[in-house]
Amino acid sequence: MSNTPGAKLHAHLQPAAGDHSADRYRKRPGEILDRLERGGHADPEDLRAGRITPDGHAVPFGKQKLQAEINKRWLSEEHQRVQAARGNPVAYGQQSPDLNDALQRFLRTQGARGNAAEGDLGAKAAAAQEYAAKLAAEYYKSAVSSQPSAATTKAEVAVAADSRLPTADDPRSAYLPTTRADMQARGWDQCDFVLVTGDAYVDHPSFANAVIGRVLEWAGFKVGILAQPDFRNPEAFRALGKPRLAFLVSAGNLDSNLNAYTAHKLPRSDDPYSPGGKPGRRPVRATIVYCNMLRRAFGKTPIIVGGIEASQRRFAHYDYWDDKVRRSVLLDSNADMLVFGMGEQQIVEIAHRLNAGESLHEINDVRGTCYVKKDITFLDTPAFVDRFGRPVSTLDYESLLPPKNEPAVTAGSGLPTSDLPLSRVQEFQTTGPDQIPAYRKNYARAFKIIFDQQDPVRGRPVVQRHGALHVVQLPPARHQSEQELDRWYDLPYTRLPHPDYARQGVPAWLTTQHSIITHRGCMGSCTFCAIWMHQGRTIQSRSIDSIEREAAGITRMPGFKGYISDVGGPTANMYGNYCTVQQTLGACKDRDCLLPDPCPALRQHLEKQLEMLRRVRAVPGVKKAFIASGIRHDMLIDAKTAGPQGERYIENLAAHHTSGHLKVAPEHLSDNVLAKMRKPGLHKYEEFKQRFIEASRRVGKEQYLVAYFVSSHPGCTMDEQIRLAEYFKRNNWSPEQVQDFIPTPMTPATAMFYSGLDPETGEYVYTPTTMREKRRQRALMQFGRPEFQGRVRKALREAGRTDLIGRHPGALVPPGNEEDWEDDNPARPAGIGSGPATMKKHNNPYRGKRPRR
Repeated sequence: MSNTPGAKLHAHLQPAAGDHSADRYRKRPGEILDRLERGGHADPEDLRAGRITPDGHAVPFGKQKLQAEINKRWLSEEHQRVQAARGNPVAYGQQSPDLNDALQRFLRTQGARGNAAEGDLGAKAAAAQEYAAKLAAEYYKSAVSSQPSAATTKAEVAVAADSRLPTADDPRSAYLPTTRADMQARGWDQCDFVLVTGDAYVDHPSFANAVIGRVLEWAGFKVGILAQPDFRNPEAFRALGKPRLAFLVSAGNLDSNLNAYTAHKLPRSDDPYSPGGKPGRRPVRATIVYCNMLRRAFGKTPIIVGGIEASQRRFAHYDYWDDKVRRSVLLDSNADMLVFGMGEQQIVEIAHRLNAGESLHEINDVRGTCYVKKDITFLDTPAFVDRFGRPVSTLDYESLLPPKNEPAVTAGSGLPTSDLPLSRVQEFQTTGPDQIPAYRKNYARAFKIIFDQQDPVRGRPVVQRHGALHVVQLPPARHQSEQELDRWYDLPYTRLPHPDYARQGVPAWLTTQHSIITHRGCMGSCTFCAIWMHQGRTIQSRSIDSIEREAAGITRMPGFKGYISDVGGPTANMYGNYCTVQQTLGACKDRDCLLPDPCPALRQHLEKQLEMLRRVRAVPGVKKAFIASGIRHDMLIDAKTAGPQGERYIENLAAHHTSGHLKVAPEHLSDNVLAKMRKPGLHKYEEFKQRFIEASRRVGKEQYLVAYFVSSHPGCTMDEQIRLAEYFKRNNWSPEQVQDFIPTPMTPATAMFYSGLDPETGEYVYTPTTMREKRRQRALMQFGRPEFQGRVRKALREAGRTDLIGRHPGALVPPGNEEDWEDDNPARPAGIGSGPATMKKHNNPYRGKRPRR
């Protein structure tokens, strides 16, 4: 292991960093590179300055002034085309000849798909024009009046934002309907859509279901919210009646299994997304349960599923809580369509087309959706291939399953004997590639094929066969422009929980109520994280004006004390970042944006971030605006892409946006483990730590970093974990922010956990899979806690490191008894998890006690 500054961890990820010549990106037969169609957009700042063409190509210095004039005209035309082609009701309502021409071009592309008649598409356009006036009157009138014009003061902006809050006379009127009485108060007999969610209804832009509900309301549809219905009673799902168009189902902001159980499969004691934080208000596998209950109550009414749980389970996937590969959630839920990723664009288009009379089963050409088909010959038609590219088939679901009569582990296999098969990876700790059966290796291959197509620009349709049926995933939804993101975040959210929760409150809202989301996407590629699969690797940022308006609205919220808790996104310092290659040709398939060093094509717009933060701080009523969502420290110290602005950003961070502790995530110190995580080396964390402490001293503050570490990640052996514990000892650390790796669906690290192979390289990866191994590694990270020391002693003895047991300065734990649970998971709930099926009660050390979190 080498942690010196000269070490080149992840050097293989950018074999030709900065080489973005045309020869590196040759078009495949049948591939198109139209930006609007394939998902890209160019950076408006670079376009206005003339530094690039609309297609993303660099412009020499002597020609940039002329190019700037060309780009100015192009931007104006592009703005009109995007509005007309993407369902902006105001654009439809203006009836200008140019926009009508653009609309007709859009309708012609729709007709080329071959699945909808021109008459239906014409009806769709007519319907859009018909409701445009209504939308403009109901929503845009108030929105325009709240826009800060040249003569509008910041105080007036705040007052306008305050008008969105519910009134004392009618506190429910500002929210979407949740009961029949709410519908009647609005004069509704029936909803167009009923959104069934596993979260409490909080009308805040950080809650996904509130966003989708408000977006559909903006699009002119009647939306009702059915939050946390009693999943044991079909009648609870009839509360709002049958919707006119479809049910929308989401498990909530978190996967329901992750919400219910810890990394050690113990029940969680609370649910932050439920009223009062009480668990048990949503079922495990909520998407499946809700859909099946809706089928019982309403039969064949169309159902569309979405959210993080459905998105990450759209293909056959390894389920940590069942310890097996499950089929697509589309099949288990019996839903008609799945919307993956950030769903605003998809759901608006689907809603328009359903309203125009199309059947949900006929809509098979909306990017960012999945569906099930028996006959998939239409995927090879010229019209479909021209639009989406030729489909890619991944391995069948059946090839990922163990044989029906898989033999049990025998004495000659090198593993402990058992009456359970090797498919139960949490029962056995494999130590080499020869112990991995073929179907688990197939899982890594299947994941790699799926993974390579998850880009809006270069991605192609992916097909996976499940018996006689096929799961079809279209390419992800295109990147959203700054104007589009502003539109969604400027909708009239109350930013408050529904009045039904007034007495209990919703804990998750308490931590996010005064936060601002500035952008989406993450250029990092951490293998354990689902964000870059859900939001993408391309950064999509809001305008500074929109962020400033939201900050002004927060100042008028009840109970606001002047402190904005977070201004950020998946990674706070990626706001405004841009890469011309990503926008025009897609994220690089064979390179990483940030490893081993940030790519030369990356443009860190730190000056734009600093200006955005300055304007948020300057909003009247804001005392402090903190950054709590974490930063990517290696980007700020990179001399090539950050330069002197990186040091300025760090000092600004220390002076204005840190509440005493700043979150960073070095995750581990071992190069072997960091390579599997795709995280930068520890030497970069040490360098950033020194710079941050020095910057804090310059501004007269004593501040520290809160470092996050992950235990039992693929690639982490017991020796690696012991070295990490020694590092903590040398630095006098006692980390509280320890996360035990949880294999969530559709991440590269989960593929490593189940298959034992790195899906990128096909190489064997040692992975702690048994509960005993996972708990020992977790204990080593918190060796100072007395309740873990017995387990640490046993782990050290079995690893041959008894030199770390004693009372000398370098010892991790003092001498004492060794302790270990006989069962890998003694307190697991019945029917979930792995480990021996039975256990004598007197051997359970947690019997009658509340498990420690």
